[in-house]
This record gives sequence, structure tokens and C-alpha cells, in this order.
Amino acid sequence: MSPASTEPVIESAWDAPGSVYDRGAATYDAMVGSRLYNRLAWNTDPADYAAFARRAVDSGDGPLLDVAAGTCTATADAYLASRRPIVITDRSRGMLTLAAQRLAVDGRPRPDTRFVQADAFALPFPPRGFETVVCLGFLHLVDDPAEFVAGLRAQLRPGGRLFVSSLVAATPVGTRYLRFLHRLGEMATPRTADQLADMFGVPVRRRGSMAYLELDA
Repeated sequence: MSPASTEPVIESAWDAPGSVYDRGAATYDAMVGSRLYNRLAWNTDPADYAAFARRAVDSGDGPLLDVAAGTCTATADAYLASRRPIVITDRSRGMLTLAAQRLAVDGRPRPDTRFVQADAFALPFPPRGFETVVCLGFLHLVDDPAEFVAGLRAQLRPGGRLFVSSLVAATPVGTRYLRFLHRLGEMATPRTADQLADMFGVPVRRRGSMAYLELDA
């Protein structure tokens, strides 16, 4: 096998020249995976993100779609332990490159894994193609969560399940931080876990400033 064959193939369905996250992918990766940052900013722990990811992966054995996956800091261990076909998307090629490196097995891309550069709001897949859809740590960036989640659910097969997490206004420090990021234009209007529960009609589990939702197709 030639050395080139060990390189991950990153497909592209994204017409823009790049993403603002391309240059900062490594910094983002370190911050999101930092226990200290998550404890101080959001009063939570990356281990909780990983546990939710394992729950999503363990929910079935059919195709799984990860939307706005970033560098797969929370999901990598669960994906590496699974034999499910997985499609990983993000708008940033830099993020996907780090995700592919994290999901390498003996220096080669994980089997049955596709990396697709794509817009989370215009996914390039036919509807009803996945048993599980995962979208972690992204909903707080979205101005219209109901419409966005409807688009994610459209990717699910009948009987499938959607796993979503979102930062919420909950702790004093986290709420101030969210409001600051909103003023900078980097976040949507901060919401509470109760608001998300009312919006989607499902129970919402919360730890610190991170809320977790599970929705059926």
C-alpha cells in the first residue's frame, strides 16, 4: 500500500473558500478538550460530553451522521470503539483534518468513515439516510433552533434518534460569558434549558451550562 493511501480523503460539498475556524482549529481543539476551561467557563466536564457521545453511538448499529463535528474531541473514543458506518461533517476543512487524525487506526483512516466538508444548514445527503444523527455543542450558535433541528431530523430513518447538546444560560459565569459572546456576534441569543425543553417537548438534562437533548425521528 502506498503512503498516500493512508491519508484521509476529505470530500467537499462546501463552495466557500474556507472557514474562519481553519486557522484556529488547533486552538479550538485544545480549548474544547480542556477540563480547566470547561470547569471555569461552563461548570461542566468534557467527560460528560464523551458519555453523551457514547450514548448516541450505542443507540443503534446503522449509519451515523455527525453534523458540525469539529475535531471530534468528545466523540472520537466512542467512534473508534464502534463498527458503525459514520459520516463526519464540518464547514472547516482544518477541523476535519484534525478529526481524521484523531480517528486514525494504526496511522490509517478509521474504516467505514467519511469526512465531508459541508454546511450544517444545507446538508448534502438524501433525507432519511441515517439511523442516528449527532450534533454536539452547536445549537447555541443557531438563531432558529426549531428549524435547524427539523433539518437534522429529516436525515433520520423512521425509528432513528437525534442527539443534540447546547450551551445554555444556567450558571452566573456561563450566562455572562454567553451574553458577552452574543454581543460579539459569535452566539445566538442565550437560552435556558427550560426554553429548549418547551421548544422541543422533551426532557432536557443539564450539567452546568451544557444541556443534552434526545429526539426521535
